[in-house]
Amino acid sequence: MDHVILLSAASFAAGFLRGVTGFGFALAAVPIYSLIVSPIYAVLMAQILQVAAAPVDLVQNRRHIDRQALGRLVIGSVPGVVIGALIATQLSPDLLRLVIAALVLLGLFALMAKVTLPDGRGPALIAGSCSGLLAGLAAMPGPPAVAYFLGRGADKQVSRASLLIFFAFTATVALGFVAATSDVLSWNIGLSAALSFPAMMAGSWGGTWVFQRLGDGSYRKAALGVLLLSALMTGGKGLMGLL
Repeated sequence: MDHVILLSAASFAAGFLRGVTGFGFALAAVPIYSLIVSPIYAVLMAQILQVAAAPVDLVQNRRHIDRQALGRLVIGSVPGVVIGALIATQLSPDLLRLVIAALVLLGLFALMAKVTLPDGRGPALIAGSCSGLLAGLAAMPGPPAVAYFLGRGADKQVSRASLLIFFAFTATVALGFVAATSDVLSWNIGLSAALSFPAMMAGSWGGTWVFQRLGDGSYRKAALGVLLLSALMTGGKGLMGLL
């Protein structure tokens, strides 16, 4: 019972972050889950929760989704996942974490310098491919997609809605791949996710309440802050593993 309470508390906190920004759920949830359950259990549980929330996200945000950009991100992400998974089998995970952190920081600095991206198929496909690549390398598709929407100067409603659905898609692909290639998915993981789902949704609704009161500038700052946190956490973990 204690671990259910702890997992639910972590789900609430991560759900709140997700509600505010549209991303960052796994970034916040998986490290805390991993203190209670195994790392693979933690990752799969986070993915199940994101997939489970997708129908609610779609209904609530369907009017704000940039369907064209989302479609291009999805198309670009598929080959990226395959390439990332192949690279991940050849390189040190800790070295990969450092590379990912460096790339995230590079993109973060570009966004802070107000570098903008043009509309069009190319930038979206590239961002999708990079998201897929990072998903295959480290189950971390967020930074390129987030940078794409921020770099376009997209409205906060559009950015958040499109990101929520894109990450639900990547989580679905990841779960399908795991189910098809291994037997690590279990009823216990599904049960833990089901018990934590109400807490995650409560956190998401609380975060949504905050999001609705943010201006575009405040949303951008919050998103950049989460990107910085992801880079520091990923780079720190990789550095500790190499030392």
